[in-house]
Amino acid sequence: MHKLLSQLHIDVNDLPNENIFIGDDLLLFMHTTERERCYDPVKLDKAMIIVCSAGHMRAKINLNEYDVESPMVITLMPGQIFEPVEYSPNFKAYSVALSKRFVDTLNIPGWRQRYLDMYNNPISVLDQSQLKILLTFFAILYYTAEDEQNPFRLQVIENLTRVFYYGGLGQKRYVKNNGVQIKNSIVERFIDLVHTHYREERLISYYADMLCITPKYLSKLVKENTGRSAGEWIESHVILEARAMLQSSDLTIQQIASSLNFSNQSFFGKYFKRATGLSPKQYRHIKHNPTSATTR
Repeated sequence: MHKLLSQLHIDVNDLPNENIFIGDDLLLFMHTTERERCYDPVKLDKAMIIVCSAGHMRAKINLNEYDVESPMVITLMPGQIFEPVEYSPNFKAYSVALSKRFVDTLNIPGWRQRYLDMYNNPISVLDQSQLKILLTFFAILYYTAEDEQNPFRLQVIENLTRVFYYGGLGQKRYVKNNGVQIKNSIVERFIDLVHTHYREERLISYYADMLCITPKYLSKLVKENTGRSAGEWIESHVILEARAMLQSSDLTIQQIASSLNFSNQSFFGKYFKRATGLSPKQYRHIKHNPTSATTR
């Protein structure tokens, strides 16, 4: 299959510079530095495959920072928070976004294990042959999605997506993030627990109890091994989630406060402003109306 695809003469550079939607199930679009205007965190409600074909970018995925140098592929899962940091002038990438409903219809064996692999290891290196294959897949998907006269368009795309998955994402060489390399097993476990429980628990004592150590000893270990306090680790997760929801959801501030287990909106507002210098309402207004932002 790889040999056949590599012989196809389909050039993504010939594609129209337009996004394609099929309901809420599928979105195909292209990234260039000129088109990327938003550097705010976004909480994803879809799975995304981003094939980076030129240039490089830095991005944070769930607070972990990665250097993405083409040719690489990014696989993002629903619920992850994606925050672009920097794009090179020649950056170019092609994305496929798939709804959870659409992914479920594919019924891919072993998907759960692959999901966890991709969730924990979102960046992988491609060689030039793999890059060409993935770009060919993208072009075929694009032309198929563009054909609105085909009554079986979605069914064809479902099968093409299976081919895309099996043929293009089967072999991955993962790229490590730029985060702190943690060598202490207790600290490593603490950070894993924060990833899992920060929406419900913000007290250091909660995590210390789970690790069967005192809060003071946990704080000491975390600071010595990461350079950041345990409280800072917890707060950074909470604030990132809050920023993403304020930026990319229609939830009210009260609903966001509730989802992050704050007792009331006022307490959430004080917590958010202490960390960012802005109230949740001010932050949402500025991000939705960037020309109204003032220098602080």
